[in-house]
Amino acid sequence: MSHPAPIRPQPRPSRGRAFRAANGEVFRLRAIHPDDVSGLQRAFARLTPEQVRQRTFHRMRELSTEAATRLVRVDPAQGVAYVIVDAAGEIRGEARFHLDADRPSAEFAVITDPALAGQGLGRALMKRLVSEARKRGLHELWGTVLAQNAQMLDFSRLLGASRELVADEPDVVRVRFDLSRRLRRL
Repeated sequence: MSHPAPIRPQPRPSRGRAFRAANGEVFRLRAIHPDDVSGLQRAFARLTPEQVRQRTFHRMRELSTEAATRLVRVDPAQGVAYVIVDAAGEIRGEARFHLDADRPSAEFAVITDPALAGQGLGRALMKRLVSEARKRGLHELWGTVLAQNAQMLDFSRLLGASRELVADEPDVVRVRFDLSRRLRRL
């Protein structure tokens, strides 16, 4: 059995930055912590089956402890991951990027609790990803989105992403954020 590569020590967990959602509720945006495994599993359980399919490109009933553990173990040299938590500490959104090895870009992903759609959580997460990407000198954030995921395609377009079809994958669209430009609505 292979053992996971050691992860560089992480700084002491931060409580994150507070922000007010459109509905007035206060949330905190912070880096994901190694002790977020069960919280990430609970957040996953709140997603609709369609959201899961759109994020993972296949159907899953639950997020295993093994998978959640992998998701909270982020090597800062390879990428970042952030969560949004409510006043009770429950994860209500998650975003991450993973650096490309051969160019100054990264693949990103964002997902939020369906009960809080339209409250600005996704925008807050994207703003944090863009800020971190620029701090690292990246030129682009990109993501693959199922063509029928109108919500994510609309969200990306509103923030200024371009779109392109993926060769040999007619059901997939690549969205790209050019970080050399000011993005809309961030």
